[in-house]
Amino acid sequence: MDNKKIHLILKKVGLSDLEISCYVCLLQRSPMKASEISKKLSLPKATILLALYHLSDKMGVIKRSKKNNSFLFLVEDVKDLINYLKAKEEEISLNRKEIEDYLPELRSLQNFETKKPKLYYFEGKEGVKQAFEHVLGEADEIIGYGSNEDDHKYLPELYPNYYKRRVQRKIPVKAIIPALPFNIKETVNKETEHLRRTHLIPAELNYPIQVNIYKNTTVFYSFEESFAMLIKSKPIADCLKKIFEMAFEQSEEVDKAIRKKYLG
Repeated sequence: MDNKKIHLILKKVGLSDLEISCYVCLLQRSPMKASEISKKLSLPKATILLALYHLSDKMGVIKRSKKNNSFLFLVEDVKDLINYLKAKEEEISLNRKEIEDYLPELRSLQNFETKKPKLYYFEGKEGVKQAFEHVLGEADEIIGYGSNEDDHKYLPELYPNYYKRRVQRKIPVKAIIPALPFNIKETVNKETEHLRRTHLIPAELNYPIQVNIYKNTTVFYSFEESFAMLIKSKPIADCLKKIFEMAFEQSEEVDKAIRKKYLG
């Protein structure tokens, strides 16, 4: 492996450029004194010591011992890099859990009555993907309209993993979906598996858009025009939720008739 590749890998672990240089020195020869590394890298000993102490005391990826009033530094096991990453993952997980527990309290401090709505525009396939990820990261329940055939055609690389991730996060969906063959096969037949409650409507009511409503947010996707629009507004979300609930209730008999025709 060349030095450039090693540098990139150690950078991903979280080492600074100086720490990488010190670590590579110790890979090539261990143990070493700070003065020896200082001479090899042509840098002040005090600067080298700061990097070495961080690698040993803060990150634990090298070891430090004392001999004849001098500190020796060595790479005992390169696996300590993995141990450091695991410790960071655990720390991040704990921090995330603590923050998630406080989200309701933080949200209670938000003044939605006087807050101006926020609009976010996502363009192109990558932009539309970002909008989907935004929904997955914030929603606790999704309601809306759309044809899964359209988004499967537009973003085939997103599925079926997107469904699995949504189910893992326990985000249910309540949707009105046009009765296209693909939707009947992939959507209706997997309602329980995908945590989805669906009402089918006639196929001629299919449009190449999708609408997701959750919390105080509404997202419009236009696959033909290759963009998405996300609106954070409580009044708009509440209004559209009411309209959707009325449409969902009124479409119940239509849904039953379509299911009887196609599913028996």
